[in-house]
Amino acid sequence: MKHLRWMLVAAIAFLSGQALTLRAAITCTTEDYKGVYAFYTGGAFAQLPPQAALVQGPFSQAGTFTSDGQGNVVVESTPSFNGLILPSTSTTTYTITPECVITYSLTLPEPLPVPSTFTGILSLGGRQNTVMVTDPPGTVVVGEHVKQDLRFCGVGDFNGAYQIDIGGSITQPRERDGLFHQLGSLVSDGAGNFTATSFASYNGRIAQESFSGTYDVNSRCFVTLKYVGVGQENITITGALGGHGEIAMVMVASQGWAVSGFLRAQQQ
Repeated sequence: MKHLRWMLVAAIAFLSGQALTLRAAITCTTEDYKGVYAFYTGGAFAQLPPQAALVQGPFSQAGTFTSDGQGNVVVESTPSFNGLILPSTSTTTYTITPECVITYSLTLPEPLPVPSTFTGILSLGGRQNTVMVTDPPGTVVVGEHVKQDLRFCGVGDFNGAYQIDIGGSITQPRERDGLFHQLGSLVSDGAGNFTATSFASYNGRIAQESFSGTYDVNSRCFVTLKYVGVGQENITITGALGGHGEIAMVMVASQGWAVSGFLRAQQQ
């Protein structure tokens, strides 16, 4: 019996070692990053050349990365440079190491045409990617990407209850200038209408908010929500659906906002 018990312990140890070896042996190739990825980015440009001083400050962005699996990507997004909203389309190239480190080489869109490097780590079999700007220095910008499984979208693909989790900074109006974060729940009827309740922090001042509005989803799976916010200002949130529509990577596309995050289904 004692001998059998030791044999069992040895077998478990061997199988555990094999599992760890298999896990450590996971490698990535260029082809593992292919398809459409919904993304959002948030952070700040802390130091920029004098000619770019107007856009130094908070930054947010949302849209899609479309990769051909051969080292080329098209980026379609809506960036906010210090509250200045400027929709953009650009191209970039990428490389991937066997350790699943992905590096993008691109020139940032106007008004900041600076050669840049983004570095990220692929996870969940290449379905997710976390990236940050690693060059030029003076930036603190991080993004989250999730693969898109839908191929043709409509309003019905954004349907049900979603967690709101967005944050960043507001640069205007002056009375709300400062850091911002919002958590809450948004319920979409699948027909172009939504209601929401949330807790929002305006530079530390907490406000409980309820609001409703309309939304649209185009055939390329970009979602746009519109509502009237605090102070009766028109707010637009835009981004792209990820997965099968259970998450939307979004940003506030209203002048004066540099806020991004996600809307994530509360039930699968």
